[in-house]
Amino acid sequence: MGTCAIAITMSLAALTTPATAQQSNQTRPIIGVLNTQIIERDSLAHKGIRLERDKYVTRYQTEARVLETELREEEQRLTQSRNVLAPEVFQQQAQAFQEKFGTAQQESRIKLENLNAVVQQAAVQINQEMMGITSQVAQELGINMVMPQGVILLADPSMDITRPVLEILNERLPTVEMQNPEGGTADAEGAATAE
Repeated sequence: MGTCAIAITMSLAALTTPATAQQSNQTRPIIGVLNTQIIERDSLAHKGIRLERDKYVTRYQTEARVLETELREEEQRLTQSRNVLAPEVFQQQAQAFQEKFGTAQQESRIKLENLNAVVQQAAVQINQEMMGITSQVAQELGINMVMPQGVILLADPSMDITRPVLEILNERLPTVEMQNPEGGTADAEGAATAE
């Protein structure tokens, strides 16, 4: 029994020795933590994009309310003229109204889709800059792995590199030029510098 136990122990030792040797040759992870939600909330460029987006949304909502009022009035007129008009004339007007209503809905949807696309495009530009800065900060601090704070359950606060990344991002990219969803460019510079 004793000899068998010694043989098993020696076999296990032989099996674990190469693995231990392999592990010592591997790079040990030195982890940094980045809170991307803080970056999105506090970066000047992200703030500028949000302000620019909100201007368009407010304008689109105002336009939609005006158009809704016009369509409601037109629908009431159409309903009131139902008994006065010949059935085929009423049918033509009702169909024209439905087409106008459908076109208005489609135009509204397209405006919002275009707005979302240009906002996303600007956000990608900011995120690319943030990734480059994160890499630079990690290299300066000897970090070889950066993890988003959202996937980490517990981390020492000293591992957090969010503030230095945010400060450099605000210096390098205080504004970003957002494309105009209706064509051209919407200059977010004034909005982006507001805190």
